[in-house]
Formats: sequence, structure tokens, C-alpha cells
Amino acid sequence: MIMTKKLTYRYAFTLLKMKKAEGRNEYMDLAKEANLIWHQIVSQKSKYTPRINCRA
Repeated sequence: MIMTKKLTYRYAFTLLKMKKAEGRNEYMDLAKEANLIWHQIVSQKSKYTPRINCRA
């Protein structure tokens, strides 16, 4: 869970940098970075989510 918290802070910081980005290229680079971080967060959270076994 500590890793997810660090990734969340990195994601938030990247979004703040996007607000101050100058030019389309810098903005797009930051958007790609934010997207990668977001997918890392989601994959970390899915590791710790309990699975529900439904068998009919």
C-alpha cells in the first residue's frame, strides 16, 4: 500500500506540472507520464483487492 501512496503523489504532482506546461509537446509528455502512473496505481490496487469466487 505504501507503493500506491507514492504513486498517487507522483500522479498528483504530474497533473500539477501539466497545468504549468508550456507548449503542446511538454503537455503531451506529461500526459503520457500521468497515464503510465495511473495504470501502475490501478494494477497495484487490483493486487490487493479481494477476489470474489462465484461458481454457479
